Amino acid sequence: MSRKGGKPEEKMVEPQENGLIDVPDYEHIEDETFPPFPPPASPEREDGEGAEPEEESGRGASVPVPPKRTVKRNIPKLNAERLISERGLPALRHMFEKAKFKGKGHEAEDLKTLIRHMEHWAHRLFPKLKFEDFIDRVEYLGNKKEVQMK
Repeated sequence: MSRKGGKPEEKMVEPQENGLIDVPDYEHIEDETFPPFPPPASPEREDGEGAEPEEESGRGASVPVPPKRTVKRNIPKLNAERLISERGLPALRHMFEKAKFKGKGHEAEDLKTLIRHMEHWAHRLFPKLKFEDFIDRVEYLGNKKEVQMK
């Protein structure tokens, strides 16, 4: 190979032989020391400082911290009232109006269609429960008089 000037290129020398790569000798270097972590912040402090209120303000009296307010949400339950509501059992009639079943010889496909529609209805009525748990709950609620009367 040649350079632009047409002269033959000299033999490439390994960088380690020339001393171009200077790797420090890590065996004789001491490890770096770091200062210890500060103490964790007190949970009742708003500013995140670890100091007590009386230390910082100099008054000596602690400031009462009001308890945190929690908002209680009404978690809906799957009960007989919900099951006989408009989205409950009456909605099943409408869900299967458009379902097409193929009949004899296609029982597996028909069952799959039926289960898919039932899962969809169950999820719309009560999305927190898994389908198996939903069916168990509906079987239990089906024995109640108000559900049987509807």
